[in-house]
Amino acid sequence: AGGAHSLALRRDGSIACWGRNADGQAPPGGVDGDFVAVSAGWSFSLALRRDGGIACSGQNSYGEAPPDGVEGDFVAVAGGDNHSLALRR
Repeated sequence: AGGAHSLALRRDGSIACWGRNADGQAPPGGVDGDFVAVSAGWSFSLALRRDGGIACSGQNSYGEAPPDGVEGDFVAVAGGDNHSLALRR
């Protein structure tokens, strides 16, 4: 859970979102995709794709959630107040 939003990974790999969406961090319709993990920061969201890339949404004032995501071979993501972390394989 983030500052005022929540995320949940569905069995089909898509993401359910609810709560505050002022910065685009929790689209009410959710997010389609093939994700394996999610994490929420204060006003941003991160989702780890099955291919190891990271999708980001929401506020990016400090570079915590690049709108184009992050390509790479990652195995875990974590969001904090105004920062994010990813563990590379």
